[in-house]
Amino acid sequence: MASSILTSAKHGAYLAIGLYLAMVLVVSLSSQSQFTFEAPIQVAHPGIQFEHRAQKASAEQAELAGVAGA
Repeated sequence: MASSILTSAKHGAYLAIGLYLAMVLVVSLSSQSQFTFEAPIQVAHPGIQFEHRAQKASAEQAELAGVAGA
C-alpha cells in the first residue's frame, strides 16, 4: 500500500512539474510575441483633457452669449 501511495505521489509530482514548465513556456512565448500599442493621441492625465474641454465649452458659451446679446 505504501508503494502505491509513493508511486501515485511521484506521478503527481511529475505532472505538477510538467504543468508548471508548460505554463512558464506559454507565458514566456506570449510575452515575446506581444507588441506595444501606442494611442494616436497621448494625454498626460485624463483630468487635464477634461479641464481643457470644460474651458473650451465655457468659452464657446460666452461667445454664443456675446453674439446673442449683440
